[in-house]
Amino acid sequence: MARLTWTSPRTWTSPRTWTAVAGALLVTATFGLATAPPAGASTTTVVAGTPAASGTVSSATCPANTLLIAGGFDLGNVTADPSTGAPPSVLVTLNGPSADQSNTWNAAAVGVNGTQALALCQTS
Repeated sequence: MARLTWTSPRTWTSPRTWTAVAGALLVTATFGLATAPPAGASTTTVVAGTPAASGTVSSATCPANTLLIAGGFDLGNVTADPSTGAPPSVLVTLNGPSADQSNTWNAAAVGVNGTQALALCQTS
């Protein structure tokens, strides 16, 4: 069983925990509970980069002694045009591992502010 722990520059009122079991992602809320993964289990952490302005890159770097295993992005708050109700035109221009920074996932989008890179980091 792998344990996923969400970390972010955002301030949460309580910790969030995700647990992956046999390839399925089960979402569970943890409120003030101290738990540890079973001995020999790998721990997986999601690291969020700093929100980036439209057209600039957000980078999420895995902590020391972890390995980047996947990544993605969060577009942040995307709001509809108040006059038409239509969503804004958003183009994701970058979503992948960094070519020049090890253990780093990069993401960028045009048409929205607040895009964050998300890195999935694993220890064993």
